[in-house]
Amino acid sequence: MSARPTALHRVSAGVKLVVLCVFCTGVSMAGWPGAGWVGLACVLLGGLALGPWFAGLILRDLKGPAFIAALIFGFQWVAGRFDLGVSLAGTLLACISAAMMLSRTTSPAELLDVIDGWLARLRLPRKYRQRLALAIALTLRFIPAISGRADVLRLAHLARSPKRAGWRLVTPLAIGTLDEADQAADALRARAHIE
Repeated sequence: MSARPTALHRVSAGVKLVVLCVFCTGVSMAGWPGAGWVGLACVLLGGLALGPWFAGLILRDLKGPAFIAALIFGFQWVAGRFDLGVSLAGTLLACISAAMMLSRTTSPAELLDVIDGWLARLRLPRKYRQRLALAIALTLRFIPAISGRADVLRLAHLARSPKRAGWRLVTPLAIGTLDEADQAADALRARAHIE
């Protein structure tokens, strides 16, 4: 969560989660390759409306995902599917930036409570509701964590070499991400949240 409150902090977690789901579904289902890029522009304009500092946070968080989107676009371009590459990269960045806005303005505890409440209406056993709610909340919080790790790796590389990091960060970022996921799984097992 961002330290400085915004108007979006006062919106309930349930409303923000519904808007995120509708937004990502709409961007993904649109038949136009530029829909993701328009969605990304809308998210960034929304962040700018909350304050230039907030838009800066979102842009900073997008550095790692932008690299992955560029790889996806490049692969699709080489494969001869330029439109698909444009669509996938834009959709990925739009949905990630929207999820970052959610995670920057909503505490994980609020997300867990909302998701657990929704699942309770489906009459799922409490044990399964808690597991699913935790998985969703961890997924939404994991994106900014990966972006932060990418920034740390980029700065460490910059301290050692004047060359641009680029592809050199892929391996340490992947290994670090897997290590972080493994540590989270161990912590959850130790606290008996999952078996």
